[in-house]
Amino acid sequence: LGQQRASNSQLCRNNNAKNGGLFPHEEYCDYYYECDSNGEAFLQACPNGLAFAGSKRGVVGNCDYPHRVGCPDGTRIMGQKPIGTDNCSWLYGVFPHATSCTRYWHCWNGTATIQQCPFSLLYNDALHACDWPDNVPDCQKHPICKDTPNGPVAIEKSCVRYWLCVGGYPRLQRCPAGLAFNPNDRRCELAQTVPGCEPPPTTPPTEEEEEQPQNNVRPQAQSGTLPQQFRPSQPGVRAVGK
Repeated sequence: LGQQRASNSQLCRNNNAKNGGLFPHEEYCDYYYECDSNGEAFLQACPNGLAFAGSKRGVVGNCDYPHRVGCPDGTRIMGQKPIGTDNCSWLYGVFPHATSCTRYWHCWNGTATIQQCPFSLLYNDALHACDWPDNVPDCQKHPICKDTPNGPVAIEKSCVRYWLCVGGYPRLQRCPAGLAFNPNDRRCELAQTVPGCEPPPTTPPTEEEEEQPQNNVRPQAQSGTLPQQFRPSQPGVRAVGK
């Protein structure tokens, strides 16, 4: 939409606002009023899918994602009709993936870019962000946690790492130093008590190794003699201190 003169022509004058004064629309989140130098109010529209956030406070000019500005808020709603493209319900926004709980779509002017949640997090459409699995109850469960939706799960051929399933989704964990994961007890225990994870034995040095002189030790000069660099190299030249 281009600029349209607002029906409420007294808006800018009553608020003593000129030269770019901005005011939210009384009914729609994605419209707002802008005052010109004469104190006239013009109706402006946010890009499709964005809502008015304030002067230069949005991702595009004065407009931001609706969930960031609290729209709908019980009084105002989005006034524009959605313009959808592949994987985008609006031209701008963050939208869930159709088949994956760990991925989502970020749409910018109708172009959808796939995004991946950090490890062990799931996309929560209520927050439009990645969240802990136990906060996303309707999401699909991960195969690792199919038998243990809540609790530790051993990782084959690993002594110190294991999965911790929470709400049916795994989080990678690591035992503290000196401990190993016991798949039978499903907890971290002293490494020497977990079969196959015992630390290598340490052997004390032999008597020959203890008696062997240390290498790279510089021999000390004999008392009363000077090192070579301080000895006189020419006849008739006395060494210092002589």
